[in-house]
Amino acid sequence: MVFLLYSLVSLFAYAYFMKFRKKHLHSLEIFFYWCLASVLIQNRSAIYTMNMKTVVIPQLATYEFSHLLIRLVLYPLVTLFCLNEIAAAESKMKIWAIIKYSAYLLGLEWISDWLGVFKHMKPYLLWSGVYWLGYLILMMIVMRIFRRTFYKGYHQP
Repeated sequence: MVFLLYSLVSLFAYAYFMKFRKKHLHSLEIFFYWCLASVLIQNRSAIYTMNMKTVVIPQLATYEFSHLLIRLVLYPLVTLFCLNEIAAAESKMKIWAIIKYSAYLLGLEWISDWLGVFKHMKPYLLWSGVYWLGYLILMMIVMRIFRRTFYKGYHQP
């Protein structure tokens, strides 16, 4: 049931982003940011579940597939929503976009904890919020560097 819920949410978010959202990112940028976000989130998950053992995933297939879906689809989609908004925003609004989307990512993480997809062994709300904030700032810096290189000599949208 949880896997179905996350599948529907992921499908809706993907369709909304691809069909109905005005994109300020090139398709190659979208692919690059999606892959980079997936790698960063996979590394975070591996560190927390395997090395530090602060997060435990229940040994049920639906929870494991749900966690995989969240890491590979939902978190990168929220990251793309954020980067798309940052690409279109003015300088003051970029800060609010980062804060807003880091709150969304933190909320997704804690909803997953509440639904039982993964359990936090230690409450680390502050550190999780700091991670998501730093993650989005890092993605914004990567976006600026990538765009500067990608659009060198061409008009940037």
